[in-house]
Amino acid sequence: MPQRTIFLLSIFIFTACNRTGEPAASLAEKYSAYFPIGVAISKAHMEGHDTVLIKKHFASITAENDMKPERTINKNGEFTFGAGDQIASFASENDIMARGHTLVWYNQTDEWFYRDSMGNLLSKEKMLERLEWYIGEVLDHYRGKVYAWDVVNEAIAYEPDKMFREDIDWFRICGPEYIEKAFVYAREADPEVKLFYNDYNLIDPVKAEKVYKMVKDFQERGIPIDGIGMQGHWTLEDVTAENLSKSIDLFASLGLEVQITELDVSIYPFYHNIAEEYLPKEKRAFTDEIEQMQAKKYAEIFRVLREKSDKVTNVTFWGLADNNTWLSNYFVKGRTDYPLLFDTEYQPKSAFEAIMNF
Repeated sequence: MPQRTIFLLSIFIFTACNRTGEPAASLAEKYSAYFPIGVAISKAHMEGHDTVLIKKHFASITAENDMKPERTINKNGEFTFGAGDQIASFASENDIMARGHTLVWYNQTDEWFYRDSMGNLLSKEKMLERLEWYIGEVLDHYRGKVYAWDVVNEAIAYEPDKMFREDIDWFRICGPEYIEKAFVYAREADPEVKLFYNDYNLIDPVKAEKVYKMVKDFQERGIPIDGIGMQGHWTLEDVTAENLSKSIDLFASLGLEVQITELDVSIYPFYHNIAEEYLPKEKRAFTDEIEQMQAKKYAEIFRVLREKSDKVTNVTFWGLADNNTWLSNYFVKGRTDYPLLFDTEYQPKSAFEAIMNF
């Protein structure tokens, strides 16, 4: 047997087994009666041992970055779909659903997108024209390959006394109208694809109520929207069965689908909306005690999600394993986080076992 084949076979055996040496059951199969389990990936995940885990455990994938505007179009107005196409093709070839992320976001959209050839901010009319063109081209390109899109991402303010993020170019140019127009343009471009509003910290009742108010207004005025994406970037401290249940019920009361779109559980303290200079900078080892705390928290989260499976239509992890997570080096250079179900060597953690054993 060729040495490369032996190596790949050993990788398969290694990654498909848990710590006891027994084959790890499939997440996708275990939760098939509840909701699809998904994972966010990049083109770097589509080779070697990463693909073993993806194909075995996940029924849905999201492009972590490769379908965002900065990766999809360049300053010459040329579309650069290559990396996103690889992910869409991988999904299709392996009978995995694909979610699109994201059409409109103040972050990871290059500065030129808001400006004319002279470098001046576009007028509202021209900005909306560009938005309609961009959304039309992207949705047409991925028609039939992507079943749902996070149409607008993080447009609601975190400050209790503000409704919208006002310190971003989208708002400076268009006011809040860009949000509803994005949904209108998306529905016109693809009548079949599901349209989601996506945001973080929606377990916070103040922020959740603002999203509820916006979406209810959309529905009353005929603005198309199919669901709410609750990102799920949580910590050991902030998410509870109570606040998660209440938020899911709140959004579902509008007749909307609810999806957990970017799930990870940091081992570090709550970090949402805290200025960088005030964030705790300590580093933690991933001790047995912390691992069990995380496993208990994941078990709590998934107990609620299973109970709400008539309302929750997808749960997607924001990353595959702890060796590659956006939370490592987040604000603190050289600090490693361990927020996912698989460790840095692709082995199932206690958190994996906790959500599988029910």
